[in-house]
Formats: sequence, C-alpha cells, structure tokens
Amino acid sequence: MENRTDDNKIIESNIQQENLEYRFNFVNTPWDDRSKKSKAGILILLISIFVVTMALVFNSFIMHYKGFKFVKRYNNSNELSCLRVRMDEYPFVARIHSVATQHLLCLGAVVSPSTVITNGVCAKSGPIRMILGSISNPRCKKGFSVDVIESVLHDGVISKRLVLLSSYESIEFCSEVITIGKNLNWAAKVHILGRPIAVGRMLSLQYANLAGKNIASRRINKHVNPNSTICVKDVARCPVRAGDLLLQNGQLFGFSSTSVQRDKVACFADLNLVKQDLKEADEEISVDD
Repeated sequence: MENRTDDNKIIESNIQQENLEYRFNFVNTPWDDRSKKSKAGILILLISIFVVTMALVFNSFIMHYKGFKFVKRYNNSNELSCLRVRMDEYPFVARIHSVATQHLLCLGAVVSPSTVITNGVCAKSGPIRMILGSISNPRCKKGFSVDVIESVLHDGVISKRLVLLSSYESIEFCSEVITIGKNLNWAAKVHILGRPIAVGRMLSLQYANLAGKNIASRRINKHVNPNSTICVKDVARCPVRAGDLLLQNGQLFGFSSTSVQRDKVACFADLNLVKQDLKEADEEISVDD
C-alpha cells in the first residue's frame, strides 16, 4: 500500500509542474484582445477574400453569357441556310453506319425495293450497315446488313464509283423508293439533304442555286471530271459532305462528289450519266424516262 501511495504522489507532482496555461494565437485570439493592427489585418483579409470571390463569380457569369450569345447567333445563322429536318420525313434516305464504330458515315437513297445507292467512299470504311425508316420502330431500328455490294463506275466522284447496296433481308417495310430524275430545272432551286450536323434524329437541309458549267470547271476538285457533275452555289454556312443527296421536285439527281467546298460551290455526281448502268445492275431501279 505504501508503494501505491508514493506512486500517486509522484503523478500529482508531475501534473502540477506541467505548464497548462492556455495560449492564444492569431486564429483564436478574442477580438477585444487584439491590437488595432491585428484587427485591421483581419478586416483586410476578409475583404480581399470577398472581392476575389465576387470577381470570379462575375467573370464566370460574363463568360457564360457571351458563350450563350455566340451559340445562339451561330444557330440562327445556320438556320438561315441549313435547316434541320426529321429523318422520319424522308423514308427514302438510308443512313450508312460503320459496323465497327457505329458512326454515321454517309447517306444513301433507296432506289428500288431491295437496293440502296450511295457514294463509293462509304464502302471503303470496312463493314457497313444500313439504317432505314423510323428509329422509333423496333423493326427498323436494328438496321439491315449489307450482303451484296455492286460498283458502278462514275468519274464525277473522287472514289470513281457509286455503289449499290443490297440486303438479303426485306427493306420494303422500312423504306420508300425515290425516282432518279432526268431533267433539272436550272432556273429553280435544288435542295441538299445531308448528314446531321449534331447527334440526333435530324438531317440537314439547305436550298441552293444551280451553278453553270463554267463555274463548276474552275471550282471543282482536280480529281473529279466537271462534265460528270452538277454543281451548286451559295452553300457557305451549311457544310456539304461526301454522300449528301441533291434533290429537286422530289427526285434524286446526284450524290456529293467530295467534302471540299470552294468559293461557296459544291458538286454532285450526275446520276443521269449512269442511269443505264444502274438499270442493268437492278431492273427495279426507278428512273424517270
């Protein structure tokens, strides 16, 4: 018992010897105990934090507002010459997708109950699949395999060929046939149906004027024969890409020969030049005679 008592005395003695005084620092010093210099420093610090925070908030608001105005102005400018239309409104349009990446490569047109025609550049991207009709229709949504590819030579496109795509599956339920036109009205406007600018169920649509052959020969890509093309002008704000469709009065007249536009001019492969070859490849192709 004596040993335990002695131990307690030693502990109490050590506790009393420790310095247990509570010391204030810059953070926890009471306001009334601070010097004028310390109080001024804290006020300046708080004001600085508030000013910097408000400046960041204001700057973010200005940048967001400017971005919104730019996007709005950009969209409005595009709407003037590049409209957006629903895919469902054009059942003769085929969307050609890459099997590997699922990306939309280009457009095609249904020219017979079993055949789609498109730019030959589409077939260079590996295995492809055709999407026809309404995306909301389960029967059409999955698309159709491309089981037969037949080339038709055409020097009005960079790839030097158009291709006819056929599937062993029936595509009639999900599509309508469009007629290949014969006589263009050079005094009237044509419209260009193209790949969507943004992701969604929309296609781009713009109206343009036909360009004379003299303009076409100076503006067209050197790898394309200008005599095998139909060119249009005034296509500045809406991009024309390989495989886009040229139409007039509900008939198909051409496919875009290249994605390059020069001086607001874009050119399309003239389908009239190969209509006999197309008929030989598929007797059911609808051609305006």
